[in-house]
Amino acid sequence: MAATCKLLYPFLEPSFDKESDQSKEEQYSEFREQLSITLTSVATQCKPFDVEIDTFGTFGGKDRGVLWAHPKSKYSAPAADYEVKAGTFTPHMTLSHYANITDALEAKEVESKWESTSFHVPEIYLLQRKGDEGQFKILAKIPLGLDKEDEVKMFDEPLAFPAMPLEEEEWVYNERMTMKNRRRTISSVGGEAKVT
Repeated sequence: MAATCKLLYPFLEPSFDKESDQSKEEQYSEFREQLSITLTSVATQCKPFDVEIDTFGTFGGKDRGVLWAHPKSKYSAPAADYEVKAGTFTPHMTLSHYANITDALEAKEVESKWESTSFHVPEIYLLQRKGDEGQFKILAKIPLGLDKEDEVKMFDEPLAFPAMPLEEEEWVYNERMTMKNRRRTISSVGGEAKVT
């Protein structure tokens, strides 16, 4: 029987009870502990798997374009979209951002020369970014198919990715803020996710 593994998208934030007798730090510690328990439970059910990259896609419109790779495994349907609160989410790996969809479609021509590649996924990371500044850091390392020797490793001080700059380039930050505002607008009107 095949297991289904689901990842959260886009973000999970702790909520703090202002009227609690516990401090914010104590509540956050409790949140992390519960998160670790939940991740351990899920990780035992999701075995390591292989991912293949052999197709590309695009998102965008007249003011932005994105070229992305579609990760496939025997556990996911090709080009599957997942329902989320404000529409659908397409599992993808962003390769590059462009000024518009036309430029992204031109870049997609690389697919005709692309040779399929695959890699093994024995673990996943839980990422954290505080506020809108800085890069994501590794908050937890979650081995898949956990057994008695394995455990979810939560880091007290989140780890930076090696060789990644601590601050985003300005254009990346601006693009991310544009997408965040778009998601906020979609959520507030309760409509389907549409890119303009």
